[in-house]
Amino acid sequence: MKRHGRTTFGPVCGLLALGLIGCGTAEDAPTPGAEAPLGASHAALTVYEQAALDTANTSTSCTPLANFYWEIGNGAGPLYAIPRGSGVSATTVMPIASASKWLYAGAYVQSKGYANLTVDEKKRLNFTSGYIDENTTLCGDAGTTVSDCYGPAYKDVSYRPLQNGRYFYNGGHLQKLALDDIGARKGTGVMSVMDWINARLGTTLLESDSDVAPAGGFSGSAAHYRVFLMKLINNQYELSSKLTVDSVPAWDGGPSVSYTPWTASQAYYGLGHWIEGESVSGVWTVTGHSSAGAYGFYPWVNAARNRYMLLARNRQFGGQAEGEKSRACAQAIRKAYELGVPQP
Repeated sequence: MKRHGRTTFGPVCGLLALGLIGCGTAEDAPTPGAEAPLGASHAALTVYEQAALDTANTSTSCTPLANFYWEIGNGAGPLYAIPRGSGVSATTVMPIASASKWLYAGAYVQSKGYANLTVDEKKRLNFTSGYIDENTTLCGDAGTTVSDCYGPAYKDVSYRPLQNGRYFYNGGHLQKLALDDIGARKGTGVMSVMDWINARLGTTLLESDSDVAPAGGFSGSAAHYRVFLMKLINNQYELSSKLTVDSVPAWDGGPSVSYTPWTASQAYYGLGHWIEGESVSGVWTVTGHSSAGAYGFYPWVNAARNRYMLLARNRQFGGQAEGEKSRACAQAIRKAYELGVPQP
């Protein structure tokens, strides 16, 4: 189903051993009494589900987040899914901010074929192209095209030669990619950006005027994004087997890193998504891939590509910090689910 007109919301590697940044608006106050497993009684939970549920409700990483929806699943669908509090469900549509990047990158690689990507295209996808936007506007005016969004009235993207080859987290890279490929498309109507995205990903994401900013303008629900993650881990995309290729250092202080919002130890950036990891016996090892949004929408798949996780929330007051907060909470829930032990 298409939704026309402007979308508005309330208050808003080739490396084997290679991490994030960054909605329902009902995030004002948690209501613990509403937290019951979907389709199951409290007594019916497995030890793993109970550990995950307890972590979502009581972990210090999660309690500050108020209301949110989360699910853990595999290639067949959700294994366990539940809202924390009320007002946010699997079908709550929200702005997903930088979680848009993974969707656009996936669609772009799907349309071109990885083997056909040029060096310049790969640089735009891993944020080393030197194309940087000056403004953070979402280009949400009705009738705006991808080309308009690139220009001085909106994103005002420019090429900075000194940044070519250096990692600079910024939407300008993908805006340039879209300009050269789908520059005439608008956010809504005939031949929209989302028509193009959905046709390549097999998704049913809704249209909005801000879709002309593919690095951060999409909207959707956990149920919409789930389809992409399931197809990704089921090897249905060109990107499925390329999640670590063309990756570059992306942590603060890393080699050739000019700007990154990543604050949690080491991380790399692949084709439109973060590569997360941890130290195992002194060796940094990939644990998963993600693309968290600034308002708190967090999608993730594990390194083995047999498990995904989503945490959906919309908090438009904390800047990039909301994405990191969601990542920390989601990873605590995931660990509890895997170990069967609640996380503090």
